[in-house]
Amino acid sequence: MNRIVLIAGDGILPVEIARKLSEQGTNVFAINLSNCNNTEDLRLYSEKFMSFRTPALGRAIREIKAWGADALIMAGGIHKKMIYFLSSMLFDSVTRKVLRKSLHDDHSLLGAIVSEFESNGVKVIPYWQIIPELLAPKGNLTQRVPSEREMNDVRYGCEILQVTLPCSFGQAIVVADGAVVAIEAMEGTDAMIQRAGNLVKHGVLIKKMKKSQDLRYDLPTTGTRTLENMRNSGLTCLAVEAGRTIILEPQKFFGLAEKYNIAVLGI
Repeated sequence: MNRIVLIAGDGILPVEIARKLSEQGTNVFAINLSNCNNTEDLRLYSEKFMSFRTPALGRAIREIKAWGADALIMAGGIHKKMIYFLSSMLFDSVTRKVLRKSLHDDHSLLGAIVSEFESNGVKVIPYWQIIPELLAPKGNLTQRVPSEREMNDVRYGCEILQVTLPCSFGQAIVVADGAVVAIEAMEGTDAMIQRAGNLVKHGVLIKKMKKSQDLRYDLPTTGTRTLENMRNSGLTCLAVEAGRTIILEPQKFFGLAEKYNIAVLGI
């Protein structure tokens, strides 16, 4: 593919994708839909760049068609609270239509956005195929392996996630000594970790995705910020789903995990 559009949210992930595509000789058109924090880095690897203050799917579709893209990738964090705290009149008519016809859980909302793009002839492709080296492998990923106590909490957390994930919430959970300390909702993983640290100063973090989650655009990610928050909250083990979790900046990530004595496990 010669031309790929990147719908970019917050964080390092869309920048890594743009960089990899650029290195492969693919022309990138980056569209920042919510005035995110990585615009300058995205510009470095993009032939064309646009930034919208509020989501404007109708305008995005028009720009994509005019550019003649082969495909589209969606990656990065979008602050979901904007759906509730911004007036719907700030969105364009296509965005309002998508919001009206979708549930507000992450999976339904992203699925509705993808359907809108594809109904307009824009194919959405999986971004993990661009960066397969960032997928978490299976097994113990750090020198320190989880203790028996930590593994018991990981197993229990996985049992809880089997119940919550089909309900489209609870992609991450903190467990300590067989008790659920915190479970992720709209606030996101980092805020959930901080909330857990206010309750107890030990435990494990488990991140998974539901079986029906679309692998094209909705993989969990983890990175150094997660480890920093875990350390501040006293969490000592991170379990992520192997083959279905992106580990950002892996060299920095694993170096920091060793420094903080945090065990990392691909499950």
